Amino acid sequence: MMRTTKQKKLSETAAALSARPAPHKFWRMFPAETFDEVRRLEVARHMGIFATTDKLWRDAIAGDAACAAAVALQMKVPTKISYSVDVRMTVLLHAALRGNDGCALILSHLLSRMPIDAELRDRLATSWLTRNLHRASDVAEKQRRLARCSINAGHTGEQEHGS
Repeated sequence: MMRTTKQKKLSETAAALSARPAPHKFWRMFPAETFDEVRRLEVARHMGIFATTDKLWRDAIAGDAACAAAVALQMKVPTKISYSVDVRMTVLLHAALRGNDGCALILSHLLSRMPIDAELRDRLATSWLTRNLHRASDVAEKQRRLARCSINAGHTGEQEHGS
């Protein structure tokens, strides 16, 4: 049986694409836990359109988390969200999504001071703070397990004989 698919008109496709939020606005729209692989890739792809001659910015865009933090922290808390704010926060978001806990904390802190709806602002800031707490807890648990394995290996005579 042959299936036929309905092709969308160009205007329908354009409307669907324009209805999707731009990746440079994700930081102020989505909590940390909603950044699945697709959203992460959209942010990463969006980073590729940024171009600058400033070394700090180039390094931040290339993935240097310390530079991303510096770019964001150089910004004064705005009274209104502009594209410039979006870009700085997206660079920071990208570093946080790549696993940098310091950038996630800075993102949480800056979000808590942004001129956006208070309920949304608090939810977003808390999500990044909570993400960090969960990650820290996971790291601590892994360290405890490794320590137990080392201790158990020593008690079962599996330690190295070398002196």
